[in-house]
Amino acid sequence: MPPAPRRPRPSRGERAPERPRSGPRADGPRSGPRATGPRGQRRALSMPSTPGPSGWGGDRQLGPALEDALLAAGRDDVPAESLTHPVHPYPARLHPATAARLVELVMHTAPQGAPLLDPFCGSGTVLVEARAAGYLALGVDLNPLAVRLARVKTWTAPVPRRKLARELGRRIAGEVMHAGREARRAGATAPPLRAPPGFDPNARQRRIGKWFSPHVRRELEAIAAAIDEVAADDAEVALVLTMALSGILYKVSHRRSDTDPSWVERKVARGAAARLFGDRVEMIVAGLDDLARVRAPMPRVVEADARALASLDLPPAVGVVTSPPYAGTYDYAEQHRLRFDFLGLRHRAFDEGELGPRRHFLANSAAATTRWRAALGDAVGALVGALEPGRLAALVVGDSLAGKACFADEDLRAVLDDRVEVLAWAWQERPKLGPERHAFGDRPKREHVVVLHRTR
Repeated sequence: MPPAPRRPRPSRGERAPERPRSGPRADGPRSGPRATGPRGQRRALSMPSTPGPSGWGGDRQLGPALEDALLAAGRDDVPAESLTHPVHPYPARLHPATAARLVELVMHTAPQGAPLLDPFCGSGTVLVEARAAGYLALGVDLNPLAVRLARVKTWTAPVPRRKLARELGRRIAGEVMHAGREARRAGATAPPLRAPPGFDPNARQRRIGKWFSPHVRRELEAIAAAIDEVAADDAEVALVLTMALSGILYKVSHRRSDTDPSWVERKVARGAAARLFGDRVEMIVAGLDDLARVRAPMPRVVEADARALASLDLPPAVGVVTSPPYAGTYDYAEQHRLRFDFLGLRHRAFDEGELGPRRHFLANSAAATTRWRAALGDAVGALVGALEPGRLAALVVGDSLAGKACFADEDLRAVLDDRVEVLAWAWQERPKLGPERHAFGDRPKREHVVVLHRTR
């Protein structure tokens, strides 16, 4: 299979070029020489701060294209800051430059209107790139925040609807800043804290009270209350505003970062939360305006377990691009818990069903490893079942430390069944940090992209 040509992003007023409708197909796996590509990385997303050797194997044309997709993250600054990619923090996202190339590789022969599937869609990076390239996309994730964020980042709405979201964001920000100035006058009474329906206000206060200075908390609650009023009449626009609020929560809190839950002193000026909210709405709408320059259907995003794809009544996919969780690396339920609690998002199913989170391995690494491999097998089996025979799935997986060194490509190959063959693969070495040096020993730690071909 020849690598698909890189499609340039349309600039303002331009239409995206037509995508090819035909092309040679892969004829099965072949062994090929290893190759080492160019170096270079940037400090962004899940990419490392230092470059590492890379290589490929399998199909002689597809393999180098996969290596190029990995290396693109280190040399292509444009995608990460374009469209709706930068509107909300989300740890360890797949780099948009890598996602864009993989979307083209698996979809360049797809029939018009046939869907691409990402069963671990997270914040929607693959969905945004598929939407920008003009493809129909389907996303699935068990994280309720991720699903809402992916929907907002790919929201396909006419100009008046996007304009309304921008205007409401400006209005709410202005009204909250004005209310804050009025509240500083002598004798002013602070309004009661908001109570999302179905949540115990006392329990909510215990969980989130320490994370915000009083004046910041009042501004955030006022913004949320105003969004609640919008939601009564317009749930779509309210969701855009909600994700703008979610995007600034940690920035004005006492939580150090998404991945570090420690409490830190942070001075936040009065009115700053409202201004940041208004700016974030502007950023989201600007990204949506850019995305709208290419005509394509809005992706469908479903909140569900990737292992249960067969029960979701999804149309057969003609391509899959996804990045399953890395074993023992992140704990998304913990990282987003403050957002869940503040926004009033139900997350029990995600807490119980998250695949391979760090908390499982900290409790019992041997049991967690067994559980992880079983879950990975179920998820890969489900995505293969959702893929049309003859089509390709590109999976990005990474080696990790989960009690001991976990080699992701080996774990992946171990759970494949006879419906698929490994067509090509590529890898790039990643830095070994702290205890990883001992756990990995002389073996390198790598990130991999593996392309599967469904044969029957």
